[in-house]
Amino acid sequence: MKNKKRKILYVAVVAICLSILTGSTLAYFTTTDTAHNVITSGDIDIEVVQQELQGGVLQPIASAQLRMMPSTSVSRVVSVTNKAERAWVRMSYSLTVYDGEEQPLPLSQEELRKVVLISPDAEQWTLQDGWWYYNHDLKTGESTAPLFESVTFSGVHMNDVYQGCTVELTVTAQAVQYAHNGIRGQEITGWPE
Repeated sequence: MKNKKRKILYVAVVAICLSILTGSTLAYFTTTDTAHNVITSGDIDIEVVQQELQGGVLQPIASAQLRMMPSTSVSRVVSVTNKAERAWVRMSYSLTVYDGEEQPLPLSQEELRKVVLISPDAEQWTLQDGWWYYNHDLKTGESTAPLFESVTFSGVHMNDVYQGCTVELTVTAQAVQYAHNGIRGQEITGWPE
């Protein structure tokens, strides 16, 4: 019986030694590694281009302000040029009317849009949430189709308040990256607030 206990003890000691030896051997066959991923963001750079048609030729605009005359139309061709990587583009515009002393008249944008008529190109651009989204992505060096090409002053809604006034048209454009960012401008993420 003593011999039998001794054999069990030897077998147990050998099993422990083998398990320690196997465990330390396995430690030699494991390793760790760290992968460093570099993600580069694209370069977004656009330019709002405002031109006027003079004698059938597009020219840079002479003045940002327009003299208000009832029932007249003024050429204003407004587009965006992409100067960097492929992007989605949107634009908005606002109007400010100044009296003869260059003071702004307290008129809402809704009132002004009845007097100053602008007809955006609804085939190339889509209106959503106050922004006109270009229906196509814009590749490097390309320009959008014009958002609009003229500004018309209503004869019906213009009264004596507008005598001697000028209107300032402010155009704002924004762009976000095209890569991995949806298939329609109004559905993508990343637009500035």
